[in-house]
Amino acid sequence: MELQALQQKLSEQFHKTNILETAIWCVPVHTVNIAYKPIVRTKMDILMKMLLISLQKAKFKKAEQLSEILLVEELFIQDLLSKMHKTGLITKEDHFQLTEKGLKQLTSGVFEEDQEITSKETLYSPTHQTFLQGEIEAVLDFEDFPEDMYRYHVQVEELQVDNDKLVEELRFLQMDEDEEEESNLVITSIESFEDIQVNDVPCIEFILFDEEKEQFTSRVWNTLTNNWDPTLQHQIEDKEKSAWKERFLSKK
Repeated sequence: MELQALQQKLSEQFHKTNILETAIWCVPVHTVNIAYKPIVRTKMDILMKMLLISLQKAKFKKAEQLSEILLVEELFIQDLLSKMHKTGLITKEDHFQLTEKGLKQLTSGVFEEDQEITSKETLYSPTHQTFLQGEIEAVLDFEDFPEDMYRYHVQVEELQVDNDKLVEELRFLQMDEDEEEESNLVITSIESFEDIQVNDVPCIEFILFDEEKEQFTSRVWNTLTNNWDPTLQHQIEDKEKSAWKERFLSKK
């Protein structure tokens, strides 16, 4: 669908309201890549707890000693000790001993295992100061792309986003992928953040007047989110609403 046709379709929603002005312009949205190292949190199993408690209370040098005390196959003990050493729960010099990380996880009863570094691409708008959800490929299909930019758009030389926001976005994306499944995957830290490209996203603006309520409003359709955009609407109203009465009604 062309933007002009979409504009006409949207305007049909306002048949009981006067459309004072319309415009089509673009807002810049950045495609970014976030690399992160997630961890998997699971309830610590009984054998791991027993091993950690044993190593906390006594000095063991060999898996064989633990096997005899706990009455568990030495092979199982050896595999678990190897896993605990690899994940930083224990160390061994003269004997096995808990690390600070191991003691912390024993106390909480939750085993945390680091995963390989992975990455996700998502979309960030400096003008909205938040991430936006949508398919940028669908936006690029419009043939009648506007040349005008949003008059209050935010343009940055170097995009910077707080780590807390990045983690929050990754968690949101992870929840969306897992849908209704309960996930043990936890994202706590960011490895890197890359600004890949800037995309121009068309938006369709309407300035409306409800004669019955004597009320001016702004409505902006964002083609990326495929929905009305309250952030842009509020920005326009905050900056321009006080002048609309004189600007539009004085012409009548």
